[in-house]
Amino acid sequence: MSLSHLIDPFAAGADGAWLKGNLHAHTTESDGAVSPERRVAQYHEHGYDFLCLSDHHRVTRMDRVSVPDGMTLIQGAELHPDNPFGGRKYHLLACNMTGDLDAERMPPQHVIDAVQEQGGSVWLAHPHWNNVNVRRDVLPLTGLAGIEVFNSCSQRGGRGESDQIWDDWLDHEDRLLPAIANDDCHGNPGDGADLFQGWTMVRAAERTPQAIVAALERGASYCTNGPEIRSLRVERLANPEDAKRPFRLQVSCSEALRVTAISNRGGADHPAGPIDSVRPFEQATLSLGQVDWVRVEVLDAYGRKAWSNPIGLT
Repeated sequence: MSLSHLIDPFAAGADGAWLKGNLHAHTTESDGAVSPERRVAQYHEHGYDFLCLSDHHRVTRMDRVSVPDGMTLIQGAELHPDNPFGGRKYHLLACNMTGDLDAERMPPQHVIDAVQEQGGSVWLAHPHWNNVNVRRDVLPLTGLAGIEVFNSCSQRGGRGESDQIWDDWLDHEDRLLPAIANDDCHGNPGDGADLFQGWTMVRAAERTPQAIVAALERGASYCTNGPEIRSLRVERLANPEDAKRPFRLQVSCSEALRVTAISNRGGADHPAGPIDSVRPFEQATLSLGQVDWVRVEVLDAYGRKAWSNPIGLT
């Protein structure tokens, strides 16, 4: 398996600063409860560095919104072309768009191509909620940047996590696909329960929409709804004690009860066994077999997770 690798945001001397953001937000320009101005202010007040207003069918213009100092606003939209392959209508999260598209009258591939022609980036939104089948709905398309692995709004209906679909997609591609985590917010704090629950941490060289989206596409990021991933290292051992496990994975994180390594051939967890008596820890070491890629999930005492992007080992 020959893989095109993603950037390692945890590498020593990695370029850029860590920025916190949400790429999926709705306002009164579509079916959201608050104005674009108020939505931007909400996320700024909660310490976010960037936000994409991704209203359905149309681009919410940045020049109509007062952007606070320190906040980067990304133009985008959630687009819904019909699915000609038998699945449900697509939910495509398009970021860094410049103009509207009549996506409902366009084939999905034409939508992706048109967004890219604008310099934008297209992500598969909440695929678990949308009953996406990778072989049927995803593989016929080219140009998708990656997957929305967590969606706060979809989580309210019990289908907010899409990591199994992510793994299935990775098994069918010859490239490593990055992920993003978002709120998909529609409501207000306290009434919608879909704000400030999932975000993406990206390491970007500049606080511009172009730099942030480019870093996301290259995988210089991780996703979370609480835990922090501080460092992530994979080492190939010259003389491993167990010849079947030649890789060692070292993770530093905020307090966790479980760190799981997931690969195309099984994985590993730390600590092994039940977690009902585990004390929180911030360092984990895991041994891995001969695999093509590995990604990490961190679970904390509140049931919240963080997801690393996949690391190529071939």
